[in-house]
Amino acid sequence: MTTKQISQEISIPEIVEELSEILASQDDMDSALRHGLQLLLEKTQRASGAVVVQMEDDRVPMLVVNSHLPTSWVKQLEQEGSWIRNLCHNKMEATGIRIEQRALGSGLAIPLLSSSGQQGVFLLPGKAEIFADDLVFEKAARVFGKVIFIGRKYQITQDQTQASETLDMVFSGLITDITSEDVQNKVVLGIRDGFMCEAASMALLDMDHGLLIKKTIVTGSDWIYQASIQADQGLAGVCLSTGSPLMIVDPTNDERYKESIDSVPNLKIHSLLCVPLKAAGRVIGVLQLLNKKSGPFISYDQHLLTALGNSIASLLEYQKTIQQLRVLNAHLEASRWELARSRNTLRSLFDNIPESIYIIDNMFRLIAVNMARSKRAGKEPNVLVGRYCYEALYQRTEPCPGCLVAETFYTRKITHRTERQWINEGEPQEWQISIYPIVDEMDQVTQAILFETDVTEKNRMEAILAQSEKMAAVGQLAAGIAHEINNPLTVILANAQLLQRDLPQDEDLHESVDLISRAGTRALYVVRNLLNFARKEKYEFVPTDINDTIRRSLEMLQHELLSRGINLDFEPDNALPRVMASADHLQGVWLNIILNAMDATERGQANIRVTTSLQGSEIRIMIVDQGKGISQENLKRIFEPFYTTKEPGRGTGLGLSVCHRIVKQHGGHVLVDSKIDQGTTFTVVLPVY
Repeated sequence: MTTKQISQEISIPEIVEELSEILASQDDMDSALRHGLQLLLEKTQRASGAVVVQMEDDRVPMLVVNSHLPTSWVKQLEQEGSWIRNLCHNKMEATGIRIEQRALGSGLAIPLLSSSGQQGVFLLPGKAEIFADDLVFEKAARVFGKVIFIGRKYQITQDQTQASETLDMVFSGLITDITSEDVQNKVVLGIRDGFMCEAASMALLDMDHGLLIKKTIVTGSDWIYQASIQADQGLAGVCLSTGSPLMIVDPTNDERYKESIDSVPNLKIHSLLCVPLKAAGRVIGVLQLLNKKSGPFISYDQHLLTALGNSIASLLEYQKTIQQLRVLNAHLEASRWELARSRNTLRSLFDNIPESIYIIDNMFRLIAVNMARSKRAGKEPNVLVGRYCYEALYQRTEPCPGCLVAETFYTRKITHRTERQWINEGEPQEWQISIYPIVDEMDQVTQAILFETDVTEKNRMEAILAQSEKMAAVGQLAAGIAHEINNPLTVILANAQLLQRDLPQDEDLHESVDLISRAGTRALYVVRNLLNFARKEKYEFVPTDINDTIRRSLEMLQHELLSRGINLDFEPDNALPRVMASADHLQGVWLNIILNAMDATERGQANIRVTTSLQGSEIRIMIVDQGKGISQENLKRIFEPFYTTKEPGRGTGLGLSVCHRIVKQHGGHVLVDSKIDQGTTFTVVLPVY
């Protein structure tokens, strides 16, 4: 059926009137165009068609209404830069354009016209001859054009209303924000949502460095900070330098466009609106909108954003002034309280220094006392201040003997002295007192600061160092006379062996010679222990029976035990496994510990008990005495070299130190438990491996 046949059956005015009624009865443009297209296709008995809403300035179609359009046509409508997309974008005559494309086939494109120009295009697939003298679509196209024009106007009004409402909400609370950072964040987010764009930016001019500090927010993304944008480049630079707004469709084709300045990562730009921020007659930055979602930017958008830009610029300058006033006020406040803060800082430092510090005047009155010194005195600092230092701190009625405070006041020099205090029956506590003069503006010493440093441990370590030097000397001496001692001992041992071989079968004589041999061997062990302490010796670890090493040590001590009247009980665990150890060194350990136990036990009053046991993968050797015990103060120092509580001539302080080192070499450790007047237990723990 041709168009002439259709027009004979149904008059064009009737179709146009019915079409107008359907278009007017719908609530939105999409629904109106869809129903109108369906009616038109039914009346003209067409199988397919489409309405493409796109003005000449639109970069992409605003709306596409499709009814059974061929797949090849749909694909071209979706593909940017295709033949169909370019056709819809261009202006055409009222009669339309015949389509003859091998990929598309035949068809007709008729412009949708209104008094304001082309609003879109009818796309009608089909053979060319059926469109001859087709007045139905030409008349219908004008009706569609008017509806689209009215719908566009309504949409623009709606967008403007929404933009105004959104921006009113954003800007209504800006004046109460306390920082310009808050203002910038709200503004950029507000204009992006208010103008319904994909991205919005604010770039402020940094006068000191000639840069634009740009902040951008993209839909569904976080802030993008860019701090290295040149102020004289790109479209933003043009807007900044000219002070005039820019509204551009497809800005990427503009020669002034610079991607590093005007673009946003991962966003393809098709429209741009940029307005200057002016305050007090100068441009302080620019506002930039990218990709309006409902179509291209219009003059209304430019006027509205320009007006907003002026208000925003004034607000930013106001915030800047307020911020400067706040900074100035903060500086004034800081200056006002500087002395107080300094005093508090110094007081905190003064109180928290672990050294004892106090300040006195030339009359020995306390001006200030820190917490460390007040704790030593057992009173709060405010109770001590104002009293004489010798009275409040040392419970004296006159200045301390050897006090150098008067000398410091007179000579203006730093002085030092040492104060020794006997806290208990143990070692004295030693304090080094340093006195520093405080000079006033008249160069007179009016006060003095006293630092009291506990040097007890320092002096003790120096004493240990001195003893270490003695130890080194002893080691050298022992090495020098080792041959002198070993040679006679060798002769003694050799002759003892000869006597044992040549003596008749007399038990008493054999026992005496054997005692000589064992005593000589013991003397060799003593020399070796001394050498071991002075220098490192190679240990020969062999499978060893721990019980056997203890028995040999007890045999050497048998005479000493009998002469002192001390009873020693040995309770061995005969199931002990052999361990890798140096038997000679372990014998020295048992001898030293048992001798110490004998020294701690008064003659004939108590027993010494030695036990061995296997506990898991460890062998434990316990040596228990019922002697006078070791105080807690001395207990932590018993393994120090040359430390001894014995009377002069009865001990060197080397025994337990050597024992501790030997046990460590065997991978074990020594435990000590002692109570005054109840006894001491030494437990040697050796690993089984």
